[in-house]
Amino acid sequence: MTASPSSDNIFIGIDVGGASLDVAWHRGGRAHYANRPDAIAELVQRLVAGPQLTRIAVEPTGGYEKPLVKALRQAGLPVEIVHTSRFAAYRTLIGQKAKSDTSDARLLAAYAASPDEIRGRKSDHVELEENPVREALHECASRRDQLKQMIHAESCRLATTRLAEIRQAIEQHLDMLRAEDKLLQQRMQTLLRQSADLIAAQRLLTTIKGIGVTSATTLIAMVPELGRVDNKAAAALVGVAPFVRQSGTMTAPARIRGGRAAVRHILYMAAVAASRHNKILRPFYERLIADGKPVKVALIAVLRRLVVFANAVLRSGQPWKGASLT
Repeated sequence: MTASPSSDNIFIGIDVGGASLDVAWHRGGRAHYANRPDAIAELVQRLVAGPQLTRIAVEPTGGYEKPLVKALRQAGLPVEIVHTSRFAAYRTLIGQKAKSDTSDARLLAAYAASPDEIRGRKSDHVELEENPVREALHECASRRDQLKQMIHAESCRLATTRLAEIRQAIEQHLDMLRAEDKLLQQRMQTLLRQSADLIAAQRLLTTIKGIGVTSATTLIAMVPELGRVDNKAAAALVGVAPFVRQSGTMTAPARIRGGRAAVRHILYMAAVAASRHNKILRPFYERLIADGKPVKVALIAVLRRLVVFANAVLRSGQPWKGASLT
């Protein structure tokens, strides 16, 4: 494991709330600021003027952390967005049962001081640069995922509702949700056209038979690491990397876990299309089915291949090698 940090290193944890920021120095003091632009500017100025920092740990809190993180990065400060589930596991590891803004800030500071292996930071970790267009795309894609969930829920309610007035209300709500979804798709394409790099990425992705404009846009918006990581990391980001389950004489089937579910849901339909129409992936899918694999397992294997192909074309900047065959 990485050696313990020296006493010269300075680590900070910041617990972000909708209204306030609790700041704690590892084995040091603490401070409290409002989560407002003027207070954030004051905190950043204090950190810039102080001793050089090694790491600032911030846990994502549904978007409340974004102004702070942006200000810290613009000031050149070493901020790290922690992985929520890994931080929760760290809390369990050290037996931290107290839960308050102050204790969370101190725990984040201790987490910031922990070795890379604990924090899950590998040597090839990708730190993405700020890109306003991509950030806007991500918000649109997240909203689309919310709309999809609401449309599904309302459709299920409509199927079991008999009272005419309620059915009419649900149908009107569904029309409104679908109209908003259509507008969001148009908005995402407008955003893409503002960036030559993102348009080029979309064109590369759509050379893969099975990945259409919607799937390509979702990948660009929600998996910006594609093209900068290896294939295993790309599959893990989407949540289609199989994890071995073995202990003693027990060997259970490997299962996928984690990852970005919203992307996986969109690409699942892309995998269905590829299993039928992609001249490279269709034989692969049929071979898995012939070997006795369940349909869903075979489709997830196709989905993983699509992610690998997407990662390859974005990394190379060249169209998919199998494009001429499909």
